[in-house]
Amino acid sequence: MADLAKLFVYGTLRRGFGHPMAELLDQNASYLGKGFFQGTMFDLGPYPVAVAAPFSEHNVVGDLYFLKHPKKVLSIMDDYEGVNEVLETGVIFKRKKVYVYLMNGSKQMAWAYLHEGYTDHLAPILNGDYLEFVKKRI
Repeated sequence: MADLAKLFVYGTLRRGFGHPMAELLDQNASYLGKGFFQGTMFDLGPYPVAVAAPFSEHNVVGDLYFLKHPKKVLSIMDDYEGVNEVLETGVIFKRKKVYVYLMNGSKQMAWAYLHEGYTDHLAPILNGDYLEFVKKRI
């Protein structure tokens, strides 16, 4: 299933951050473009988290990739993201499917790492674009 080979990243793995795991994506995936899914992003300081919410008035902006070796790359990413572990920030990431809307108007299903848990104590990033948020913070 081709949809299982797509990954949407919205935080420090986006183009423009120069993160080592982003290099892994560049070497093992094809960039499909900038897009968004419906939901809310929250600032944790060193990285953001997001929750999907269909029909939300907010969007989470990021980059969509087609993975050349999906099982291998997703396994590495699951370990990196700490899927199903309670991280030091209290976040629990799950890899879930979301509908991504690309800037060209197409809609595609992709994997994204989403926060499972409470968000009422987290500061929302209302524009949904972590890259822009970090630029303004500096």
